[in-house]
Amino acid sequence: MSDLDFYFDFSSPYGYLASERIDGLAERCGVTVHWHPYLIGAIFKQTGQSPLVEQPIRGDYFRHDMERCAKLQGTPFQIPARFPYAAIGPSRAFYWIDSFDPILARQFAHDIYRGYFADGLDMSNPETVIATATRHGINANDLRNAMSDPKWKQHLRDVITRAVERGAFGSPFFFYEDEPFFGNDRMDQLEQWIKSRS
Repeated sequence: MSDLDFYFDFSSPYGYLASERIDGLAERCGVTVHWHPYLIGAIFKQTGQSPLVEQPIRGDYFRHDMERCAKLQGTPFQIPARFPYAAIGPSRAFYWIDSFDPILARQFAHDIYRGYFADGLDMSNPETVIATATRHGINANDLRNAMSDPKWKQHLRDVITRAVERGAFGSPFFFYEDEPFFGNDRMDQLEQWIKSRS
């Protein structure tokens, strides 16, 4: 099986929509997906961008588009009360969980995304993140310690650095054999590309 790198921000609605589609794409294409949460806020500082909803005129359009895309995709969605947020806690937690159980880490990622964009939970609160993880039998104190551990702080910084070096600038962002694709709306094209290379 070939590899597909999936970069996303837990605060990204389009990243959320892509996360609900990525498993089906992987099955149809026979690829192994590597999940890489990162912080697009850090990317924005380097590219001069700002969150879509904060941009004049474009912000209103994208708020509408997020809801429309979710509806067409059949994915539960609401714009959270606190949106966007710096998804540092969920990202560090993901990498710690991924270090010993990658399948569980992906389940955790789905729960974080759905909790935030479907259920309106405040994932900027570390205790909400921890409560989400404990549903999978993860020890709350272990995760609390991991989220403040310098090892996972540095790991997240390293992921962001590597993403920038590869040319990622938003969420979701995909690399298949170093071919870049940006956006949930490019996933059909991504699938076609993968199948054309096999």
